[in-house]
Amino acid sequence: MLSRPIRGMKDLCGVELEKYIYVIARARRIAEKYGYTQIKTPILEYTDVFLRSIGDETDVVSKEMYTFIDKGGESLTLRPEGTAGVMRAIASRNLAQQLPLKLMYFGEMFRYDRPQRGRFRQFHQLGFEHIGDKSPFTDAIMIAMAVEILSSVGIFDIKVLVNTLGDDETRENYTKAIVKFFSRNEEALSDESKIRLKKNPLRILDSKDAGDREICAMAPLIADYLSKDSGKYFETVCKLLVGYGLNYEVDSFLVRGLDYYTHTTFELKATSANYKDSLGGGGRYDKLLGLFGDQDVSGIGFAFGMERIMLLINDDSFGKTQKKVCVIPVCDNENNAAFELFKLLQNCDLNAEFLHIGNLTKKMKVAGRMGCEMALIIGETELKNGVITVKFMNKPDDGSKTKLIDKNQIAQFVKCSIGELSWR
Repeated sequence: MLSRPIRGMKDLCGVELEKYIYVIARARRIAEKYGYTQIKTPILEYTDVFLRSIGDETDVVSKEMYTFIDKGGESLTLRPEGTAGVMRAIASRNLAQQLPLKLMYFGEMFRYDRPQRGRFRQFHQLGFEHIGDKSPFTDAIMIAMAVEILSSVGIFDIKVLVNTLGDDETRENYTKAIVKFFSRNEEALSDESKIRLKKNPLRILDSKDAGDREICAMAPLIADYLSKDSGKYFETVCKLLVGYGLNYEVDSFLVRGLDYYTHTTFELKATSANYKDSLGGGGRYDKLLGLFGDQDVSGIGFAFGMERIMLLINDDSFGKTQKKVCVIPVCDNENNAAFELFKLLQNCDLNAEFLHIGNLTKKMKVAGRMGCEMALIIGETELKNGVITVKFMNKPDDGSKTKLIDKNQIAQFVKCSIGELSWR
C-alpha cells in the first residue's frame, strides 16, 4: 500500500511534469498579452464557499467533494474547482474596488469521481476569470483566448461549442417549459434525473445517461424562450466569433455542470483520434460575487483540465534536457581538480555533472545513461600537461571522438561545442 498512490491520484514527474510546466508557461504568456495577472488561492476552503456558489443540487457538491471536519470543528473542503475560491478571495480582499479584474489561476483540484483516461480524483486546472465587464465582446475575446492557448501548445483538432442560458426572464420561462416536458416523461428518466427534476431541472440537459439523452433530444430549445435582450446579446457573440475566424457550433443543451452560469456558455472539445472529450469550458455569471456578500458584478470565466490537454501533446518534444557535459576524474587523486572544473562550468551557466564514484568505466556508463554529450576527463597525464581530455559521447570513434583542450580554454570550447551539438 505504501508503494503506490491513492486511487485516482498520481505523481507528476519526467515528461508529464515537463508538459505541465510547458502548458502553464505558454498560457501565462498569452494571458499576459490579454492583460491577466495570476492569483493563488488555498487548496482548502470552508465548505460553505462551494455550497453557496456551486449549489447543493449539483453532482460536485452532493457526491464528489472531499469534505471533512477539522480539529477546530469547522467543515472544510478540498477545492473541487477554482472559480468559487477566486470569488471568495475577491470579496475578502476588497478587490472588487479595482474592477475590471482579469485573473489567471492554476493548481490542484479534488473530486471523488470514477478515475478514467484524462480524469483523476486529484487533477489540475488552468483557469481564467474576467470580472466587471459585461459585454459580448468580452465573451468572444475569452473564447478566442481559450482557442489560442490550445493552439499555442499544438492542439488544433478542437470543436468550439457555444450556447446561451439567457437572463433571469429567459431562465424562468425556459425552466417552466422544461419542467412541463420532463414531467410528461418522468417515468423514462434515470433515477438521478428524477431528483434533478424536482431540484434543478435544467441539469437534466447535462445528463450523461443514454436514456436521458434520448429524451433530451426532444426537449424544448432555449432559443425559443430567449428574451429580446438575451437573443441580441448571443447573436452578437456569435457574429464576433465569426469575425475571429473561429468555427463554432451552437449546442442548445450546453448548460455546463455548475449553477452559477448565465448568458454565454461554451466548451472546447477534442476531435483528435487520441482523445475525444471536453478539454474545458466555462461561461458568464452575473450574480456569483454577490453570494459572498460583495456587490453583484458580472463576470465570465473558463477552465481547462490540464491532464486532458497533456494527453494530446506529443511526447517526442519532451524529456530532452539541455545538452549536458560531465566532469570525470580518473582516480581519487584528481577529484579536487575535477571538482574545480565542474564549478567553473556551473559558473559559466553550463549544464554539468560531477561523476567521481567508481572506476573510469563505470563513470563513463553513468555519463551515457544520463544523456551527457561530452565527458571531460582529468587524469594524472592531464594534470601534468595542463589539458583536459574531451570525449564526445555520441560520435563514431574515428579520431574526432576525442580531443585534448588546454584547461584555460575549456569553458569556451564547451560553450561552442554545445552550440554546434544543438544544431545536429
